[in-house]
Amino acid sequence: MSKPRIAVTLGDPAGIGPEIVYRAVNSLKVQRVCSPVVFGDETAINNKDKKNYECIKTSNVGKVVIGKPSKRAGIAAYNAVKAAVRFCLDGKAKALVTAPVSKESLKLAGVNYPGHTELLQALTKSKKAAMIMVCGDIFGVMVTRHIPLAEVSSNIKIKNIVESVMLAVNFIRQSNKNCESTAKTKAVNSLALKVALCALNPHAGDNGILGKEEKKIILPAYEILKKSGIDISKPMPADSAWLKTKNGEYDLICGMYHDQIMIPLKCINAKKIVNVTAGLPFVRTSPGHGTAFDIAGKGKACADAMTEAILYAAKS
Repeated sequence: MSKPRIAVTLGDPAGIGPEIVYRAVNSLKVQRVCSPVVFGDETAINNKDKKNYECIKTSNVGKVVIGKPSKRAGIAAYNAVKAAVRFCLDGKAKALVTAPVSKESLKLAGVNYPGHTELLQALTKSKKAAMIMVCGDIFGVMVTRHIPLAEVSSNIKIKNIVESVMLAVNFIRQSNKNCESTAKTKAVNSLALKVALCALNPHAGDNGILGKEEKKIILPAYEILKKSGIDISKPMPADSAWLKTKNGEYDLICGMYHDQIMIPLKCINAKKIVNVTAGLPFVRTSPGHGTAFDIAGKGKACADAMTEAILYAAKS
C-alpha cells in the first residue's frame, strides 16, 4: 500500500520552522507512515537529504534575519501556506501540516489574519472552523483564539460556543473512525463522548456575583448542545473541568479563551501538543508552539511536536 502524501510548510523562515520540519520529515517515524512534500521559500529549502521528501519552492524573498519578524519572512510564510492549501484542495495530498508562523511577520506582509486558523478558513472558503488542541487522549477546543484577554468577554457568543463544540465533537468522531479500534476510540465514537464546558469566571461566576457570562451566554449554549444530544457538563470552573478531564472523566474540554486551554496542556506534556483545525475540506495540523525566535538558528529547537503533528495528520 502506498503511503499518503502530506503537505508540510516551513512556516516563518526566521523562526525554528525549517529546523524542526527537516528533522521531522527525515525521522524514521514519519518516513514509515507518509511521504512528506515540503513547501517553502527558496532560501529556506534544505538541499540536503531531499531524497527523503519532495520540495516545492513557493517564493524567493531573499535573505531574512534569523530570529526577527519581517515583511520578507511574512511573505514567504504566506506563500507557502497558500501553495500547500491549493495542493491539498487539488487532491495531491491527504493533509496539511504547518510549521509556526509569526503574526507580526504576516501583518508586516499585509496578511491580516490573527492566525493560521482564520487564514486557512479564508483560503479554503470554509464557513466554520475550530481550533482543537490534542495531547494524547485529551482534546481541547477554544471558543475565542488569538485576541486580547480584555476582549474575550465581548467575543463569547452563544452561537460561537455551540459551533466550536459541534465542530470538535464531529471531528473527533470522524477522526477516530479512521484510527485503529481501541477502547478509547469506541468510547469517543459513541454518543458517550463526554464534554467538559469551562466557565469564564472564577467559581463559574458564583451565581452572578463574579460575572454574568455564565448565566447569559454559556448556560444557554449548554442547553442547546444538551438538547442536540451531546453529553456535556454545565459550565464549571476551569480548574475543576481540567482536573476531571485529566483524570479521564471527559474526552473533550471546551475553553472560553486561548490560555484556558494552552496553559494546562503545556503543563501536562508540551512536546505532545498538536493543533488541529476542524471544519476544513482536509485535515490540518501543526505543533502546539510558536516560532521561538529566541532560539532560532541555534540548533536547540525540539522537533517532537512537529513530528507528532505529521504523524497525527497521516493517521487521520
